[in-house]
Amino acid sequence: MKPARGAILAQLVLLFATLGTFTQALEFEMQSQIKCVYEEINNNVIVVGDYRSLSKDLNQPSPPVTVKVEDPHGTVLHEATGKTEGQFAFTSKTAGEYKACFSVLDIQTAYQTKLKLDWRTGVAATDWNAIAKKEHLDALTVELRKLEDNIREVYNEMLQLQQREQEMRNISEETNTRVAWFSIASLGVCVASALVQLWYLRRFFKRKKLL
Repeated sequence: MKPARGAILAQLVLLFATLGTFTQALEFEMQSQIKCVYEEINNNVIVVGDYRSLSKDLNQPSPPVTVKVEDPHGTVLHEATGKTEGQFAFTSKTAGEYKACFSVLDIQTAYQTKLKLDWRTGVAATDWNAIAKKEHLDALTVELRKLEDNIREVYNEMLQLQQREQEMRNISEETNTRVAWFSIASLGVCVASALVQLWYLRRFFKRKKLL
């Protein structure tokens, strides 16, 4: 008995929908007054981060932290002070290294503080429940939309990787050309120097009447 075609499609969708997404759940101890998390993100990507501070001593309340999120150019995208939990969300305008920095009042507090950060980008950061309710989509259609967005993200990443590879190739070729010209120039200087030395020695020996 052959399985239903719809069931196979649903299984494939659920399998491939996990590809191309990025989600990073981190839990770490601060150990210093300021702790930063860095992530390389492409342009025009949805980014959502949920953070929460915890005390290593379960009998103590969660310590408040100051949160600052910046883009590769140092522009502040999110800033909050005295928070034990919260969320930041934005759409990246430029590709590059984004960072989220957490800080506490003093080093003693840092030693007692743990942070949980759930950093999601792209399809993983999209609120699919809200989209399904707004557009009246069924579960299979939502998964197909996820798959479509995943494929689009993978395709865009491949194009960007290809562009970076081309840029690196151009830089490599330009560097090789400069090295070649520098080698030729160095050889020319060496030959010219040898000729000048030979001319000087011949003149010196003639003046001393050794030739």
